[in-house]
Amino acid sequence: MKALSRNVLKIALIMLLSTSAAIGQTDYVSFSSLDKSFHGQLTATVYLPAGTGPFPAMVLMHTCAGIQTYVGAWAEWFSDQGYEAIVVDSFGPRGVGSVCGVGGYPDERARALDAYGALTYLRTRSDVDGTRIGVIGWSHGGGAALAADDKAEAQAYAAGNGFRAAVALYPVCGFMPHDVSGPLLVLLGANDDWTGATPCDRVVKRMAGSGEPVSDYIYPGATHAFDNPADRGVMHIRNHYYTLDYNADAAMDAHARVAAFLADAMK
Repeated sequence: MKALSRNVLKIALIMLLSTSAAIGQTDYVSFSSLDKSFHGQLTATVYLPAGTGPFPAMVLMHTCAGIQTYVGAWAEWFSDQGYEAIVVDSFGPRGVGSVCGVGGYPDERARALDAYGALTYLRTRSDVDGTRIGVIGWSHGGGAALAADDKAEAQAYAAGNGFRAAVALYPVCGFMPHDVSGPLLVLLGANDDWTGATPCDRVVKRMAGSGEPVSDYIYPGATHAFDNPADRGVMHIRNHYYTLDYNADAAMDAHARVAAFLADAMK
């Protein structure tokens, strides 16, 4: 019975992540990035929770491949949890399709300034509690979330009043802040052959040891993009092969960890 229940939960989660981005009330908005090299307007989709607010909010930063269905599904999940969730499109307004394996512009630091543009915008909305806004990102967007959680960035772009909390899933940890502006959770796959878990884990443990409110969790057997139910298998990018397998157990646990982390960090 226990195994059957877990299978039912897995199926339910897969259905949720496959369909939830298409349901719920949404707003389509535009605003300025704080990236001064970009002179246009960013676009974003806001997923609205039930009720009148003001709500806590989350800024969602997509991967190197642009906005994918599962990021929208996370946004719908956040709205179900009572958060106003905004999925920022860093690529479309800049005419960029993907930066996977090629780098270039916008990099993670430029996208952190996109996140600050979203933070600034959300604080103009009467349905958002401007003191409780967090940021979350996946892979390339995870690096942007790390950069956005830097205390110096918060001072420079939000007068010290930056993001209340940050979550990064399988990021490049070269963008780990020296000092965080809010508590940080990093979720990693032990078998990630793209960004790797070990470098992040070392940095997180060092920062936590010095008293920074930083923690991580490494999922045994999980690869890069372990929470994406598209289950893409092996991806070939510029003479490199990366394994991207969906892991329903890790995906369920990631949602639970994020919920518990934010319940504490955003209270």
